Amino acid sequence: MTDHIKFPKVTEKTVDKMDFQNKLVFICYPDSRKEEIAGEIETRYDVTVEGVTAMVTPRGEKKAEVQLAPEHDAQEIASRIGVF
Repeated sequence: MTDHIKFPKVTEKTVDKMDFQNKLVFICYPDSRKEEIAGEIETRYDVTVEGVTAMVTPRGEKKAEVQLAPEHDAQEIASRIGVF
């Protein structure tokens, strides 16, 4: 399996997304597709992904916002992967 995710992005805005929208934000490789990102998140962190929104930042990085299913808590997942 090819890696599509570089690292989680942690800023004040992304922490708000974790708290209020149950989303995690990752920086990904530019050639990664939404389906590949979702598949890797599900496999790597044992969660269910409801959707992925991907965009390229002005700095040229690909950022993916991953919406988790309601039964998974974004804060708990972030804690488990070492964000906090």
